[in-house]
Formats: sequence, C-alpha cells, structure tokens
Amino acid sequence: MHAAALLQTGIDFANEQGIEVRLELLDGSASGLCVYGGKKCIFLDLAQNSLEQLYELGVAIIRDAGIGVVDLPSELQSTWGRL
Repeated sequence: MHAAALLQTGIDFANEQGIEVRLELLDGSASGLCVYGGKKCIFLDLAQNSLEQLYELGVAIIRDAGIGVVDLPSELQSTWGRL
C-alpha cells in the first residue's frame, strides 16, 4: 500500500480511537500527541512527506498507553509493529 494511503488509514484509525489528527506547519517543532481540554490530538508537520508523517503518527499512536499493537488494522501492524 502506498504511503499516502497508509497515512490516511492511520488517520482514520486515530479518529476512531477518539484522537484528532491535525496537519499543521510546525516550523521545526516536533510532531506528537498532546491532550488539551480532555481531548487527545496528534499534530503532524505538513512540511514532512507522507512517509515521515506516517512514521510520526505511528510513534504517537503506539506510545499512547490506551492503544495496543494488536488493535491496529492489519495493514498498519506490519508498518507500525516495529515501533
């Protein structure tokens, strides 16, 4: 599966888990998960390509204690299972 399609699958999965994904120009700031107002949000840098965004999204999701690798869609398990 192409990186852009995997990225969309990852964004859809995050949304299903109640995590908002925002694509912003972060101007050198790190991508990652934050919580504000009781809601989880992952910021991804628009300056990165789809593969880099996919990696950053995976790191943020896998590090979230409430989501296990076995919960991931199969197409993301092989991609993010090593994180």
